[in-house]
Amino acid sequence: MIIAGLSNSKHLAERIASKLNVDYDDLLLRDSPDGELHVKFNSDVKGKKIALVQSLYPYPNHALFEVIYAASAARDLGAKEIIYIAPYLAFFREDSRKSRGECVQQNIVADLLSRSVDAVISVEPHLHQHNFSGKLFSVPFYRLECNELLRKYVKENFSGCKVLGFGERGWKLAKHVDKNAALYKKGETAEYREKVLIVDDIIASGNSMMNNVENLKADKINVLVVHGLFNNGSYSKLKNHVERIVSCNTIEHESNNIDVGSLIAGKLMEI
Repeated sequence: MIIAGLSNSKHLAERIASKLNVDYDDLLLRDSPDGELHVKFNSDVKGKKIALVQSLYPYPNHALFEVIYAASAARDLGAKEIIYIAPYLAFFREDSRKSRGECVQQNIVADLLSRSVDAVISVEPHLHQHNFSGKLFSVPFYRLECNELLRKYVKENFSGCKVLGFGERGWKLAKHVDKNAALYKKGETAEYREKVLIVDDIIASGNSMMNNVENLKADKINVLVVHGLFNNGSYSKLKNHVERIVSCNTIEHESNNIDVGSLIAGKLMEI
């Protein structure tokens, strides 16, 4: 097996390769002067299983094309099997047409990936509650959950905190961390005379989380998130209002403290 790191996930790809004790290919990725993408393998992939590691953030459109190009190149070069590992999978947060004439992104991306790779692995994919991966993809789709990783980290680093799950998704994660976790709804005002840990699956613009923090009164507030996009400078803004922000390394960021490399490596050993 060869683990190939694409632009957004090279460090994580190296960690996975190290955990599995297999070869790592630092893919050559460059844009030509006119903006065209160029992808080149440094290893001989003929007859081998290739795992492409790429989070679809930042620059999700460009990141997706890196995956498509790399998968196509691997296939053309004679790879035996191609697995796409999406630590963060973009384009799947909406499952229906909101206005007339609008494309449904998830259907297009699922079709492109199904045509390009033999299987997809994703960590806590933000699929809409009505999405079923078996209907979206025509290749095997493996959803990895961070429950045990989050529970272990909280136990070792946030003992004594009241755990709150932001929204239904966050609450589901929080309940795995602490069975007594409370549901904290958007816009809700609450007061706790203790330290608080807010759990969520994703922070994008950070607007909702900022509203939470402003409406929440507690001794100290901490935030735990799986996917930290933190776009539009939201990390700096949020950091000024909380004690700690911790994320998983599904997207490379300074807040990364929870490694999903072992989780992914374990699944690769199974399939």
